[in-house]
This record gives sequence, C-alpha cells and structure tokens, in this order.
Amino acid sequence: MALQLTSPVKTDEGFTVTNAYGRVGVADQLQGTYLDSQVTLYVSEEEYLAGAHYLNVSNLSKNIKTPYDRARDGADVLDLAHDYLIAQLGSQDVAATKVL
Repeated sequence: MALQLTSPVKTDEGFTVTNAYGRVGVADQLQGTYLDSQVTLYVSEEEYLAGAHYLNVSNLSKNIKTPYDRARDGADVLDLAHDYLIAQLGSQDVAATKVL
C-alpha cells in the first residue's frame, strides 16, 4: 500500500511536485502500545519503482508515533499507519489517499 498525495508539495530544492507518491513504513514497537509510522515521498510510483531517490521535503512532518491497542485497533498495522499519516498530512494542509 502507498499514499497518493493530491496536494502539491515543495521540495527543499525549490521544485513543486504535484501528485507525489508515498511509500509507508510502520513498526509495532516491542511494548505493543504504540506504532511508529513514516512516509517517504517520490515524484511518482514509476520513479519509485525505477529506484529514484526520494524527495527532500523537510518542511513537512512525515513521521508519527501513535498509541496502539491490538484488541481495539486490530492487527493490520500497515492500514492503520496509512490512516494516521493521511490525518497528519491533512493537518498540514496536504491531502492524500490510500493506494491499495
């Protein structure tokens, strides 16, 4: 799964990228009480698949630590990570959707 940004983002180099593609990673920490989630942005899915370097967008928070309870939240931590990151990006006026 990935994220498709539907808002433009400006890179540290000054380029504006519309419809950036984001790969999501998540770790369920040893205590099992929180998730560390992050998204790495690329110009497009094709660029990611070709091995292109990720985008430098330091003015955008792309990591989030969230409480986690398997009994309440379920076992699909990757799906949860996508939802948490969509909400976090939205709080920064950047819209994104899940790509399944």
